[in-house]
Amino acid sequence: MKLFRFFTFAAILVICGCYTSNAQVYTGGSFGAHIDNKGYYVDIAPLLGYRYGIMDVGISPFYSYRNNKDSENRYSYGSRVFTQVTIIRNVYAHAEFEAANIDVPGDDDRKWIFGFPVGAGYRQKIAPNTQAYGMILYDLMLDEDSSVDNPIVRAGVTYSF
Repeated sequence: MKLFRFFTFAAILVICGCYTSNAQVYTGGSFGAHIDNKGYYVDIAPLLGYRYGIMDVGISPFYSYRNNKDSENRYSYGSRVFTQVTIIRNVYAHAEFEAANIDVPGDDDRKWIFGFPVGAGYRQKIAPNTQAYGMILYDLMLDEDSSVDNPIVRAGVTYSF
């Protein structure tokens, strides 16, 4: 229940920020992938955020799939609350808190795990109000049951209103 309140509060902050005169609301999504000797990992996540000056905040629900060569394939879903700070033109620092509901390997149960990916990214304007971005993250709280491995690579597109 605390987790639900946390994400509800974050969503309210994003929505309230929409009414700030200098805030720029944006939406979009990301695609993440990781390939290693165990198989591959794919992550798809829409996002809603706002930018005020050099600071961005937002929320991003996600769905991911892990194909393992040696064990069962795994599905997970959850949400991320993120913040970004522009360091220099188009380069930003990124931090997020993630809650994911995952399959437990070798069991029919699911459990919630938490992550704290941090890293850096680059965004580039590709059309009026549209930007492409990419980032490399490292999860500081990587759970042993997590289906993702460090480093985490994501790319996506956002559209500003």
